[in-house]
Amino acid sequence: MGKCHFGKRCRLAHRSLVCPLIPSSPAGMNKKPRMRTADDVISRILWDPTVEASEFMVGYLDRFLGVVERPFCDFSWDTAPCDCDYSVELALPRHRIQYFSYRRHRVWDRNTRTDRVFGSTGQSLAPPFGEEEEVKVSGHLSSGHLSSGHLSSGQLSSGQLSSLPQGHRQTQHSPAGSLPFTLFYLSGVTKGAGERWCSGVTTLSSCLSQRPQTVLDMGRGTQIHAGRPPKKKPTHFISFRANTPAVLSSFQQLQEEITALLPSSAPYWSPASSLHVTLCLLVLRGPAEVATAVEILRQFAYWDRNPPVAVTFPVKLKHFNGKVLFLSPQPQLHLRQLNSGLQEAYRKEGLLHRASFDPRYHLTLAKVKEQDGERLFEGVGDLKVGKGLTFGRLPVNTLHLCVVGSPRVDGFYQSVCAVTLR
Repeated sequence: MGKCHFGKRCRLAHRSLVCPLIPSSPAGMNKKPRMRTADDVISRILWDPTVEASEFMVGYLDRFLGVVERPFCDFSWDTAPCDCDYSVELALPRHRIQYFSYRRHRVWDRNTRTDRVFGSTGQSLAPPFGEEEEVKVSGHLSSGHLSSGHLSSGQLSSGQLSSLPQGHRQTQHSPAGSLPFTLFYLSGVTKGAGERWCSGVTTLSSCLSQRPQTVLDMGRGTQIHAGRPPKKKPTHFISFRANTPAVLSSFQQLQEEITALLPSSAPYWSPASSLHVTLCLLVLRGPAEVATAVEILRQFAYWDRNPPVAVTFPVKLKHFNGKVLFLSPQPQLHLRQLNSGLQEAYRKEGLLHRASFDPRYHLTLAKVKEQDGERLFEGVGDLKVGKGLTFGRLPVNTLHLCVVGSPRVDGFYQSVCAVTLR
């Protein structure tokens, strides 16, 4: 009509009577792919057995200092920030996390939308989550590679599959349009070693039987390594005993008070002679590694430490998942300072178990050993017990290298070596 739609309210400087039209794009055309969250990355680092959490750093936003970087293992990721006791542990709100780095290389960055952990934003996966050249493909593959048209026929030639780069994958729908499936290039096997290919939907089961270490998740189109080695279990641990008269008498009185309120907990209390605080969990595969662990502990006994470390046990009942009742030794900062050198020595030798990277020092009072047992201790924080009890001051002057689950001698664990700190 030769008029601007906005009339006098239009802020454009028109050189003609007709307002230039701005082409509108269809809805969703410029929508960015959803990026995996910081919670997803944390879960991957914690539960992926091929990943060492100690090699990751976390960059987070401090309200006063700006972006601060700290080791991943410094945080208690299973503790909510509102429930955290910041004198003994450190929790972090997820929205303050800015990035994760692995060996000084950023693998996830909120501001730049970098995701090299899952590849959700289109980048290639970075070590340790994938090889440097691994590429996640969505929609279609480049020329010379597999296209969606080949999938509907249900037959793929080995020549087409051989053109896929190592680590390449594509998620498509089956001919019936029901469940998505994923085709993977089976890396690490050369043609001379008997290379096998998945050709279409009809041979997925046979491919799985031939390559049991690769499983295709039909519901989500993801790759799962079923042949991954199981997590290493600790074989030994280093601890100091809590066996002073004040500790033993207070433990017995606290046990009587709690058992009177929770009679079902009576069978699960630890013997008084087995009370201890664990510093390190170790994985020792044979006599040679046991000898190495003993030698490191003996050398550690001669290190200079001033002043000597001593702890107390405030009667503030805590629990792990409702199944382990414990007290936290204080001050934990002194224990960390004592234990850091010992942990580093074992870590360099490859003997430190991954659960020791972020230890939660505790004195176990009772433990439900059954895997599916009842969570007896979930409400212990509300029990009015232990009034006037004092466990006294416990000097940390003797460390024991013990065997996990070993027959107990005089009520305590089998001790391979005991050293007195000087």
